[in-house]
Amino acid sequence: MAGTFGHESDKLQMSKDIYGLSWAPNLDKLPTERCLVTGYSCRSQVKRFEQAPTKHPLQAVLQLLD
Repeated sequence: MAGTFGHESDKLQMSKDIYGLSWAPNLDKLPTERCLVTGYSCRSQVKRFEQAPTKHPLQAVLQLLD
């Protein structure tokens, strides 16, 4: 769901369906705070449907360096 497509109100159900096929099963395996997500749209979708933020991999690297 790249860009704003998945955030448009008329695309909500499609966005939820695709999320259920792709991200949801994988997020069930780990807590969301341990999941690293490269794409902004993907992070936004996880935050929207799980009410939980995820990190970009570079954010995780920066935390390790601090």
